[in-house]
Amino acid sequence: MSVDLIPAAATARSSLNSLLADRDNDYRAHRELWQARHGTSWTSPVAPTAHVAPISVVIPMRNRAFAITAVLDALTASEGVAAELIVVDDASGDGSAFRAAAHPSRPTVVRLEKPCGSSVARNVGTALASTGTIVYLDGDMVLPQGVLSELACRAADDLVLLGFRQHVPFPAFQAGPLAPVTADLEQDPRVRSIVPAGVLPFSGAVVDRPARCDLLNDTDDLLKLGNGRWVFDWSLPRTIITAMVAMPREAIIETGGFHPGFHGLWGAEDAYVGAKLIAAGCRVAPVRTAVGWHIDPPGTQKENHRKQASLRRTVAFYKSLLAQPMPVGARQWFFEHTSKVLRDAVAITGRRGVLPTIITTSPN
Repeated sequence: MSVDLIPAAATARSSLNSLLADRDNDYRAHRELWQARHGTSWTSPVAPTAHVAPISVVIPMRNRAFAITAVLDALTASEGVAAELIVVDDASGDGSAFRAAAHPSRPTVVRLEKPCGSSVARNVGTALASTGTIVYLDGDMVLPQGVLSELACRAADDLVLLGFRQHVPFPAFQAGPLAPVTADLEQDPRVRSIVPAGVLPFSGAVVDRPARCDLLNDTDDLLKLGNGRWVFDWSLPRTIITAMVAMPREAIIETGGFHPGFHGLWGAEDAYVGAKLIAAGCRVAPVRTAVGWHIDPPGTQKENHRKQASLRRTVAFYKSLLAQPMPVGARQWFFEHTSKVLRDAVAITGRRGVLPTIITTSPN
C-alpha cells in the first residue's frame, strides 16, 4: 500500500483539523494480511525471523549520559532484525555524544552545534537514515530483545506503529539490570489511566470526577478513534508518542518532518507529525507486544516541572498548527532545513564516515 498524499490544491482549502475529520483508522487490511502471513494474532509475539527488512533507529538526545549506554546495549542485543543506529545529540553538556560514540555497536553519532530541540534532532536522523522504516526512540528507552523485531515485521509504508513504555525510577535502574523482568503494557497511559477531574488541556472536555480510561480496549485497538474523535484527552494524533514509534521514512519527509517550533515546549511535536501523516493517508496501529522501559532521569521532578510550565503554550501552538492547511513544498523544505543544520554539525563516529556537506534531494 502507498500513502495517499492529498493534492496541494485540496490542502490549500482544508485545515488539518478538517482533513483529520475525514480520515478513519481502519487498518484491518494490514492486520489481516499480517495474520495470514504469520499464522498468529496481531497482538501475539512473533518468533525472530531472518525475513524482516532492515530498519533505522533514530535516537535524539540531550543530557542522557546516564542511560544511553544501556539503551545501545539493549539495541545491540535485539533479535530478528538488522538495525541501523543513528544518535543525534542536541548539544548535550554531559558528554552524552561521546558515551554513545564509545559504544561497541559503532552507531552513527552526530552532535549538533547548539541546542535545537528534539524535532530538529529527529529530522537530522531521518535525513541520514537509509531504510524505509524509522523507529524513533528516546535516549532513555531500554528495549527487551524482541521489541524491534515486533515493530519491523509489521512495518508498512502507510502505517504508524505505536510502541509502549513503562517508567522506571532512576534508583531502580541503578540497582541492577532490568532484564529478564517483563515491561508492563498497562503502565502506559494510552493503555490504562485515571483521568483527573477538571478541564482537559487538549480536548477541552470537562471531567466532573476522576474517571478510568482503557483507551485501547474502548476503541478496539484504536480502530474507532479516527475521524477526529476524542476519548477524554486522547485523539488519534495524540496517541503517537516518539518515546518509541515506527514510521515510514518517505511519508515523514513528504509531509515535512517534525516542526522546529516546538523547541522549548513539551511534547505535541510527535502528535503534530502524526496528524500530518494521518491526513496524508497513514493509519495508526498499536503493537501490544512492543513495550520498553523508559528510564526517568535523576532530576525527574525538576524536568517535569519545566514541562508542565510550558503545557499551555504547547497546546496553543499545536492547535494553531492543526487550524492551518497541510504544508506545501514540505519535501524541499525538509532537505533544505536538515542540510543547514548538518553543515554546522559534527560527525563523531559512524559507518558513514563524514557527514554530507549538503543534502538537496532525497536518497533513492
